[in-house]
Amino acid sequence: MHLLLIEDDQAYQLAMASHLRDLSTVERVSVASDGEEGLALLQQHRVDLVLLDLMLPGIGGLVTCRQITSADVTPVLILTSHDDPQWVQQIWQAGARGYLHKERGFEQVEIALTSLMAGASWWDHKATAALQSTGPLPGVGPSHTAALLAQLTQREREVLDCLAKGENNRAIANRLGIGEGTVRSHVHVLLQKLQLSNRTQAALFWLACQHHNQATTSCRPTVGRP
Repeated sequence: MHLLLIEDDQAYQLAMASHLRDLSTVERVSVASDGEEGLALLQQHRVDLVLLDLMLPGIGGLVTCRQITSADVTPVLILTSHDDPQWVQQIWQAGARGYLHKERGFEQVEIALTSLMAGASWWDHKATAALQSTGPLPGVGPSHTAALLAQLTQREREVLDCLAKGENNRAIANRLGIGEGTVRSHVHVLLQKLQLSNRTQAALFWLACQHHNQATTSCRPTVGRP
């Protein structure tokens, strides 16, 4: 795969780029030191995945992430040392498909890349805990969350539960005994019902929901007929 690493810390950029190039699945690693340079490289060359530092000079990491995710389907994996819940919420809302804390970046980056390239997501334990601590959705109370979930069919809840496990469409289809096209249809509908923008938001919504008392009633998936 061809990766783009956007990182302004020269020492970390050099070390991570070298580590990525040593991975058997990586063919090429391009590097940029800020968002503007990274966006310019994306216009010149197709890449399979972007690893993006949150704290960048210039337009910054969040704006860069929004511009990438709004204009392209290229997945973005955030690399950062910040795990404040509000930062994690903003990363989620910017459309990132994953979050990797720098203190475990070299240890976990390969499995994170594999997950994103399979169409799933990667949110480490720090990011998941941060999101869970703020509730199912930013600014949305339990009653509204319950109302959103009540719209889902049993099958849509099963698909949502699979999304939260990081499974791609093929894995979900195999697990539930349905076609991949049917999975895509269910994902599209449940995103509309939950008023979410992407699979990552849906997965994290479900995980956060399960963390709260709401999970014992409205959020529990039931396995059975479609």
